[in-house]
Amino acid sequence: MKLLKSWNSYKDRKHPHGRLTHRKYKSSIYYYCQYAFLAFLLIIGACEEKIPTIQNPGGFYSIDTLTIPADSITFAQAVANPSIGQSDMLYIGNDENVYAYSLLKLDEVNLFLPDSVDEFTSLKLILRSGHQYRLDESSTDSIKISVFQIMNDGVNPWSEDSNHVNNFNIQDYLDAGKLSFLTEFTYSDSDTVNIDLGVAGINMVTDWYDDTNQDYTLVFMQSDTNIAAVQTFYSLETSRYPYLDVNYIIDDTTTQTHSVLPTEDLSIIKFKKSADSSTLFNINSGRASFSVLKFNFENLFTDKNEYIAKADLRLNVDPVQTQQYGEMFYLYVNLADSSILDADGNLDPGYDPVGQTYDFYHAVQASADSVVVNIKSLLQGVASNYISNYGVVLYTIPTFSNISTLSLYNASDENPAGFRPTLRILTMKEQ
Repeated sequence: MKLLKSWNSYKDRKHPHGRLTHRKYKSSIYYYCQYAFLAFLLIIGACEEKIPTIQNPGGFYSIDTLTIPADSITFAQAVANPSIGQSDMLYIGNDENVYAYSLLKLDEVNLFLPDSVDEFTSLKLILRSGHQYRLDESSTDSIKISVFQIMNDGVNPWSEDSNHVNNFNIQDYLDAGKLSFLTEFTYSDSDTVNIDLGVAGINMVTDWYDDTNQDYTLVFMQSDTNIAAVQTFYSLETSRYPYLDVNYIIDDTTTQTHSVLPTEDLSIIKFKKSADSSTLFNINSGRASFSVLKFNFENLFTDKNEYIAKADLRLNVDPVQTQQYGEMFYLYVNLADSSILDADGNLDPGYDPVGQTYDFYHAVQASADSVVVNIKSLLQGVASNYISNYGVVLYTIPTFSNISTLSLYNASDENPAGFRPTLRILTMKEQ
């Protein structure tokens, strides 16, 4: 009605005679403006009316939810001894979860010093501290750390290129009396630690310089075992690397100082709790353990027009064996490839999941009781037949904390049904 009244008002209004007599002189622009104004009135009037809602003619998609049952989930775990080294932290400590010590090698001292030295006057080791891990999350306490030299008759006992952590065992050198005590220092919460190696250190660097002793390995171990703590220091893989400050005299009068860098360092971490369990799977970078879950779901997708809109993998956390030291745990989820199987078709413990494609990164809070991972794109590739189903790999990587362990319930019948992994898939199909 409002539109009709506007149109009638426009037709019936009286125009001045002067405008009628000059109508033939008006340009086409004038008429265009009139029609544009009329269109504007029509739009304004229409906006005041109720705009009708377009109805969905029957729905575009059918939606369905699938839950993969426990008997369709197979589980496997590999507990491999990790390659030692390649960590940005050095670990020293002892608690109910781990026993850790660190090694430092200095076999290129002469490269940093002049050709002639009259006397060495002092030797200091500089360490930059990281975090102190406490399972009870209490305040940082002072701990005592001992420094030893391995006396191995010049035989190099370890390398960062070693294949397995069990290539080196400090107990063998303790039993054989091949550890020479250098000093002990008390660490409290400080950023930079200066350790004076004293007369023993001066004699050591003198022998290194004269090439009369080629035992270049230093060992760092926690002295007092009554404090349950693990202290970290930055390693050579970081910009806050350890080094030696060597003071010496040349030409009988001139005192100089040179910094000497280690050539290799690593941490040896021994876990006190077994990672083997029929009802759990434990993810840990310190012992290079990873787990595989395989979902047999391909026969559920027979319609090529159906696609996966969402796929949530829910994993429940076991609070007893999980040790996260009050920090987040970084979990990765990958789709496995054929290299995960050995020649006999079994899980290859030497499989390296790091760097594989389709990885999903998840930060798990220390207090989390479950982890939910959306693996939609992984399953869609399998359902579409362009990715083979070798399972989903769960792991963490060594660039994060090497001593934290995430323990999860597996698909064993021995676990309550509500604790086992579940996979819920939301599918959509165009009608």
